[in-house]
Amino acid sequence: MRYTIFLFFGLLASSIARAQSAEDAATPPVDPTNLEADSTDPAREAAALLTEKYTLDADQTAEVYTVQLRKQRNLAEILPLKTQNQPVYLNKLNSIQRGTQASIRRLLKTDAQRDLFQQSMADQRRLRAEKMRELQAKGASALAIEEAILEIYFE
Repeated sequence: MRYTIFLFFGLLASSIARAQSAEDAATPPVDPTNLEADSTDPAREAAALLTEKYTLDADQTAEVYTVQLRKQRNLAEILPLKTQNQPVYLNKLNSIQRGTQASIRRLLKTDAQRDLFQQSMADQRRLRAEKMRELQAKGASALAIEEAILEIYFE
């Protein structure tokens, strides 16, 4: 009986390790100095823009690329909801945007980088508030307002 339990946990641990290594192998290694190489990769493009905007070092560039890969994967997962269940889609899109921004904020090291990030977030909030007032004045539905607001996204 004891042997069976140990065998079970051993197989479980090895399958978890194998799944993680397969996931890591599927993600191409990032070369922080060559982010412009593949212009068809939206994660690489976004990472290059953020690297330029915040003047990130090599470690930060690799981290921001990982964040952008995660964002693209999450967006691809919720895409079917856009037509099937738009309120759920918008809620998940908001969560992805907030999570991405929080991850980027965490990896910024210098005060200048953080200040620039805070300014970008303030600009985003201001533009979203203006858009909300504009659409409310036109009598748009709450769903249309939320969709328009989520289109204003900086990171």
